[in-house]
Amino acid sequence: MGSVRVSTASRRIGTAFESALVAHIREHFGLRAERLRQSGKNDQGDIYVDDLGLTYLIEAKAEKSINLGGYITEATVERKNYCRARGIPEIEVLPLVVVKRRGKGIGEAYVVTTLDEFFGTD
Repeated sequence: MGSVRVSTASRRIGTAFESALVAHIREHFGLRAERLRQSGKNDQGDIYVDDLGLTYLIEAKAEKSINLGGYITEATVERKNYCRARGIPEIEVLPLVVVKRRGKGIGEAYVVTTLDEFFGTD
């Protein structure tokens, strides 16, 4: 969020992680998954996944230190941006954060959301 400068190496790592996530979701789960274009302060998340009409909006993180609260806040703001841009209700989109585990493969990444978001009571 905002105008935080990201190093070229960090950007490359993030792009590679996002691409690997999309490939994994397509290959292992047979779901439609697409990387989204970054939109600066109006960013709409990193990856869109369609699971039979349920939309997952993924914020992908491959960082050394993990900030779950900050990631959830970012994913929630990006869902607002995504839904506003498409004119769809936020309840139709589940914001998720996928966090790379150091030394582990894509399939062992953490998937994070809040309890209320998960059960649709937010």
